[in-house]
Amino acid sequence: MKSIALAGLLLKRYMGNGALTVKNSLIHCLSYSRDSQTISIRSRLFSFLLAFSVISVAHAAPVPEARVMNDKPVRFGDYEVFYSAFPSTFIQPDIAKTYDLERGPKNGLVNIAVRNVKNSAEGKAVKATFEGKTVNLLGQQSALKFKEIKEGDAIYYLAGFRFSHEEMLKFSVKVQPEGSSLSQTVQFSQTFYEDGK
Repeated sequence: MKSIALAGLLLKRYMGNGALTVKNSLIHCLSYSRDSQTISIRSRLFSFLLAFSVISVAHAAPVPEARVMNDKPVRFGDYEVFYSAFPSTFIQPDIAKTYDLERGPKNGLVNIAVRNVKNSAEGKAVKATFEGKTVNLLGQQSALKFKEIKEGDAIYYLAGFRFSHEEMLKFSVKVQPEGSSLSQTVQFSQTFYEDGK
Protein backbone atom coordinates (compact mmCIF):
# COMPACT_ATOMS: atom_id res chain seq x y z
CA MET A 1 0.00 0.00 0.00
CA LYS A 2 3.04 2.31 0.28
CA SER A 3 3.18 2.53 -3.52
CA ILE A 4 -0.48 3.60 -3.56
CA ALA A 5 0.25 6.32 -1.00
CA LEU A 6 3.16 7.58 -3.09
CA ALA A 7 1.02 7.55 -6.22
CA GLY A 8 -1.63 9.47 -4.32
CA LEU A 9 0.85 12.14 -3.27
CA LEU A 10 2.14 12.53 -6.81
CA LEU A 11 -1.36 12.71 -8.23
CA LYS A 12 -2.36 15.21 -5.55
CA ARG A 13 0.55 17.41 -6.57
CA TYR A 14 -0.08 17.20 -10.30
CA MET A 15 -3.85 16.73 -10.54
CA GLY A 16 -5.19 18.53 -7.48
CA ASN A 17 -8.19 17.35 -5.46
CA GLY A 18 -9.38 15.04 -8.23
CA ALA A 19 -6.48 12.76 -7.38
CA LEU A 20 -8.18 11.52 -4.19
CA THR A 21 -11.04 9.83 -6.00
CA VAL A 22 -8.67 8.33 -8.57
CA LYS A 23 -6.42 7.03 -5.78
CA ASN A 24 -9.40 5.51 -3.96
CA SER A 25 -10.51 3.80 -7.17
CA LEU A 26 -7.05 2.24 -7.48
CA ILE A 27 -7.19 1.03 -3.86
CA HIS A 28 -10.58 -0.54 -4.61
CA CYS A 29 -9.18 -2.39 -7.63
CA LEU A 30 -6.15 -3.67 -5.73
CA SER A 31 -8.24 -4.71 -2.71
CA TYR A 32 -10.43 -6.81 -4.99
CA SER A 33 -7.32 -8.41 -6.46
CA ARG A 34 -5.92 -9.24 -3.01
CA ASP A 35 -9.06 -11.21 -2.19
CA SER A 36 -8.42 -13.44 -5.20
CA GLN A 37 -4.68 -13.62 -4.44
CA THR A 38 -3.84 -12.15 -7.87
CA ILE A 39 -3.08 -8.76 -9.35
CA SER A 40 -5.75 -8.34 -11.98
CA ILE A 41 -4.91 -7.08 -15.43
CA ARG A 42 -7.46 -4.33 -14.98
CA SER A 43 -5.79 -2.91 -11.87
CA ARG A 44 -2.40 -3.11 -13.61
CA LEU A 45 -3.69 -1.12 -16.58
CA PHE A 46 -5.23 1.43 -14.23
CA SER A 47 -1.90 1.71 -12.40
CA PHE A 48 -0.09 2.34 -15.68
CA LEU A 49 -2.51 5.08 -16.67
CA LEU A 50 -2.16 6.73 -13.28
CA ALA A 51 1.60 6.72 -13.66
CA PHE A 52 1.44 8.28 -17.12
CA SER A 53 -0.67 11.15 -15.83
CA VAL A 54 2.56 12.18 -14.07
CA ILE A 55 5.26 10.85 -16.40
CA SER A 56 3.82 12.42 -19.54
CA VAL A 57 5.00 15.86 -18.43
CA ALA A 58 8.51 14.99 -19.63
CA HIS A 59 7.62 15.36 -23.32
CA ALA A 60 4.33 17.26 -23.35
CA ALA A 61 4.30 20.64 -25.07
CA PRO A 62 0.91 22.28 -24.49
CA VAL A 63 -0.49 24.85 -26.89
CA PRO A 64 -2.28 27.92 -25.45
CA GLU A 65 -5.74 26.38 -25.89
CA ALA A 66 -5.26 23.73 -23.21
CA ARG A 67 -3.18 22.43 -20.31
CA VAL A 68 -1.47 19.06 -19.92
CA MET A 69 -2.56 16.53 -17.34
CA ASN A 70 0.17 17.37 -14.82
CA ASP A 71 -0.92 20.99 -14.43
CA LYS A 72 -4.66 21.56 -14.30
CA PRO A 73 -7.49 19.83 -16.14
CA VAL A 74 -9.38 21.61 -18.89
CA ARG A 75 -12.47 23.07 -17.23
CA PHE A 76 -15.75 23.91 -18.95
CA GLY A 77 -19.12 24.30 -17.24
CA ASP A 78 -19.36 21.70 -14.46
CA TYR A 79 -16.78 19.41 -16.08
CA GLU A 80 -13.05 18.80 -15.95
CA VAL A 81 -11.10 16.88 -18.61
CA PHE A 82 -7.84 15.08 -17.76
CA TYR A 83 -5.69 13.71 -20.56
CA SER A 84 -2.28 12.33 -21.47
CA ALA A 85 -0.54 10.62 -24.41
CA PHE A 86 2.29 8.06 -24.29
CA PRO A 87 4.03 5.28 -26.31
CA SER A 88 2.10 2.01 -26.28
CA THR A 89 5.26 0.06 -25.39
CA PHE A 90 4.94 1.36 -21.83
CA ILE A 91 2.11 -1.10 -21.21
CA GLN A 92 2.72 -4.85 -21.04
CA PRO A 93 1.80 -7.13 -24.00
CA ASP A 94 -0.80 -9.09 -22.01
CA ILE A 95 -2.58 -5.90 -20.99
CA ALA A 96 -2.60 -4.63 -24.57
CA LYS A 97 -4.04 -7.96 -25.74
CA THR A 98 -6.77 -7.98 -23.11
CA TYR A 99 -8.01 -4.54 -24.13
CA ASP A 100 -7.36 -5.03 -27.85
CA LEU A 101 -4.82 -2.19 -27.92
CA GLU A 102 -2.30 -2.07 -30.75
CA ARG A 103 1.16 -2.16 -29.20
CA GLY A 104 4.44 -1.41 -30.99
CA PRO A 105 7.40 0.99 -31.28
CA LYS A 106 5.41 3.31 -33.57
CA ASN A 107 2.10 3.13 -31.71
CA GLY A 108 0.88 5.51 -29.04
CA LEU A 109 -2.17 5.89 -26.80
CA VAL A 110 -4.26 8.85 -25.71
CA ASN A 111 -5.94 8.58 -22.31
CA ILE A 112 -8.86 10.90 -21.41
CA ALA A 113 -11.09 11.06 -18.33
CA VAL A 114 -14.02 13.42 -17.70
CA ARG A 115 -15.35 14.37 -14.28
CA ASN A 116 -18.42 16.31 -13.14
CA VAL A 117 -17.27 18.67 -10.37
CA LYS A 118 -20.56 20.48 -9.79
CA ASN A 119 -21.11 19.07 -6.29
CA SER A 120 -17.53 18.56 -5.08
CA ALA A 121 -13.93 19.42 -5.92
CA GLU A 122 -13.17 15.72 -6.36
CA GLY A 123 -15.99 15.28 -8.81
CA LYS A 124 -17.57 12.17 -10.28
CA ALA A 125 -16.46 10.23 -13.34
CA VAL A 126 -18.88 10.58 -16.26
CA LYS A 127 -19.25 9.05 -19.68
CA ALA A 128 -18.55 11.15 -22.75
CA THR A 129 -18.34 11.05 -26.53
CA PHE A 130 -15.27 12.13 -28.48
CA GLU A 131 -14.32 13.32 -31.94
CA GLY A 132 -10.56 13.49 -32.23
CA LYS A 133 -7.64 13.57 -34.64
CA THR A 134 -3.89 13.91 -34.82
CA VAL A 135 -2.09 16.19 -37.27
CA ASN A 136 1.62 16.03 -38.09
CA LEU A 137 3.85 18.87 -39.30
CA LEU A 138 3.03 18.00 -42.93
CA GLY A 139 -0.67 18.52 -42.22
CA GLN A 140 -1.50 14.81 -42.49
CA GLN A 141 -4.49 13.90 -40.32
CA SER A 142 -5.51 10.67 -38.64
CA ALA A 143 -8.77 10.06 -36.77
CA LEU A 144 -8.76 8.97 -33.13
CA LYS A 145 -11.22 6.23 -32.18
CA PHE A 146 -11.81 6.03 -28.44
CA LYS A 147 -12.88 2.98 -26.47
CA GLU A 148 -14.43 3.16 -23.01
CA ILE A 149 -12.90 1.34 -20.04
CA LYS A 150 -14.60 1.18 -16.63
CA GLU A 151 -12.73 0.32 -13.41
CA GLY A 152 -15.03 0.46 -10.40
CA ASP A 153 -16.13 4.09 -10.16
CA ALA A 154 -13.52 5.24 -12.67
CA ILE A 155 -14.29 5.75 -16.37
CA TYR A 156 -11.64 6.57 -18.91
CA TYR A 157 -11.14 6.40 -22.65
CA LEU A 158 -8.24 5.20 -24.79
CA ALA A 159 -7.45 5.80 -28.47
CA GLY A 160 -4.49 4.53 -30.46
CA PHE A 161 -2.40 6.46 -32.99
CA ARG A 162 0.73 6.01 -35.09
CA PHE A 163 3.90 8.11 -35.03
CA SER A 164 7.40 8.26 -36.51
CA HIS A 165 10.62 8.70 -34.57
CA GLU A 166 10.96 12.21 -33.10
CA GLU A 167 7.63 13.18 -34.62
CA MET A 168 5.61 16.03 -33.16
CA LEU A 169 1.87 15.51 -33.32
CA LYS A 170 -0.91 17.97 -32.65
CA PHE A 171 -3.96 16.51 -30.93
CA SER A 172 -7.47 17.93 -31.18
CA VAL A 173 -10.31 16.18 -29.34
CA LYS A 174 -13.90 17.41 -29.01
CA VAL A 175 -15.33 16.21 -25.70
CA GLN A 176 -19.06 16.08 -24.94
CA PRO A 177 -20.17 14.66 -21.56
CA GLU A 178 -23.15 12.32 -21.66
CA GLY A 179 -26.45 14.13 -21.13
CA SER A 180 -24.90 17.58 -21.58
CA SER A 181 -25.32 20.07 -24.40
CA LEU A 182 -21.87 21.47 -23.60
CA SER A 183 -18.74 20.41 -25.45
CA GLN A 184 -15.10 21.45 -25.35
CA THR A 185 -12.22 20.90 -27.77
CA VAL A 186 -8.98 19.92 -26.05
CA GLN A 187 -5.79 20.67 -28.00
CA PHE A 188 -2.17 19.87 -27.21
CA SER A 189 1.09 18.97 -28.96
CA GLN A 190 3.63 16.30 -28.06
CA THR A 191 6.79 14.76 -29.54
CA PHE A 192 7.16 10.96 -29.62
CA TYR A 193 10.20 8.71 -29.90
CA GLU A 194 10.40 5.12 -31.11
CA ASP A 195 12.68 4.19 -28.20
CA GLY A 196 9.80 5.01 -25.85
CA LYS A 197 11.35 8.07 -24.19
